[in-house]
Amino acid sequence: MPAENKKASPSSKIESRDDAIKVIKETSTAFFVLAAIEGAIGAFIMPSMIIDAVLCAILAAMLRAWKSRVVAIILLLLATVAAVTTTLTMLGIAQLGGKNIILAVIVLWTAIRGVQATFLLHGRFAAPAYEPACPPNA
Repeated sequence: MPAENKKASPSSKIESRDDAIKVIKETSTAFFVLAAIEGAIGAFIMPSMIIDAVLCAILAAMLRAWKSRVVAIILLLLATVAAVTTTLTMLGIAQLGGKNIILAVIVLWTAIRGVQATFLLHGRFAAPAYEPACPPNA
């Protein structure tokens, strides 16, 4: 199968600049989906979740547009908090959030991949500096 037609899986290696950009796009899409889920729940069941949905959507848009490491880290922190509160709720220790641990793990894994992709994009796969085709005349 040609390299340009390969599908990225959640655990596939990020081996090029294009792979990193694809993972960042997939990460932002996952957070847009999460924002839609939270927005729907907020609209019908728990209005306080609308704030989370808006924040999640704004950060997802920023990640997609800027491919920022800082935004990716903020999304990772939010996903970590969500995973911890979901775990605490599942264990009956607290009543802080939802009980869908599978969704929390998927979101956390996606956020980790987003951080990895942004760091690789700005590090190893950074665009080369512009070099003129012809050296300047002396």
